[in-house]
Amino acid sequence: MTTQTQKRNPWKFFLLTFIYSWVIWIPSVLDGIGIKLPFSITSYSLVVVVMGAFAPLIAAITLIAREGGWKGIKAFFAKALDFRVKPIYWVIALGFPVLIHAIAHYMALAVGLDVAKTLFPADISVAPVVLAIPYLILMLLIGGGQEEFGWRGYAQEPLQEKIGVIPASLVIGVIWGIWHLPLWFMAGDLHSAYSFLAFVIMTTSISIMYAWLYNSSGKKLIVVMFFHAMNNTAAPLLPFLHGIEGKPESAYWIYAAVNVIFGIIFSFLIIKDKNRHKEKIISN
Repeated sequence: MTTQTQKRNPWKFFLLTFIYSWVIWIPSVLDGIGIKLPFSITSYSLVVVVMGAFAPLIAAITLIAREGGWKGIKAFFAKALDFRVKPIYWVIALGFPVLIHAIAHYMALAVGLDVAKTLFPADISVAPVVLAIPYLILMLLIGGGQEEFGWRGYAQEPLQEKIGVIPASLVIGVIWGIWHLPLWFMAGDLHSAYSFLAFVIMTTSISIMYAWLYNSSGKKLIVVMFFHAMNNTAAPLLPFLHGIEGKPESAYWIYAAVNVIFGIIFSFLIIKDKNRHKEKIISN
């Protein structure tokens, strides 16, 4: 681990992430639980929900600036935006989310749950798969991909060095899931249509996949950012939801279960990689 990485404190990062986002989300939550506020909360929420999504990035930058100054920030982004990634990891990052969502989508239909065919606008003549391309770019920049500067880019490495890859992934996954909790109390937000517990189970499980991809690719954060963005893109492309306010989203449990299964599979891959690394050290 580098000297700069050794200085990192993931717990300070988690605290700052919550402060930077939850503080500005409070008015939207208060409105959601029935407390009237003297301004238009609808317009406010549209802005602050997006702003809050940048909290992991801003928290990471704050701490990196404190630890290494401007030089540290430049080094951080230079490493994070390194596109020199083996092709196989690009295939996994872009293809695996589609596989996960396809399984969840068709399993939901197989067990008799009603899910939407697509959540992309039906009145647009362009095919959903074509719309998915600009949507992927949007998700990369402001719809989740940017979070990875914090979760995996800042917190993953120092935490896994202390407690191991799988435990670190589980910790990040739980905190990552809990961080979204205020969205369940905001009026008009569709998160409340499905179980928060199922959501945390999903983030905890998929966090193991993120960790495997991050470490196996040589700690290439950019490919993890695309993995996150593609997960959010595949959701409307192969939905397990209806996307209708007030309609229960029971099929989300199917999606959570699929992620648990793949989380277990990737845990074995992480253990296998660790044992292979040990054997290599011993043989040398």
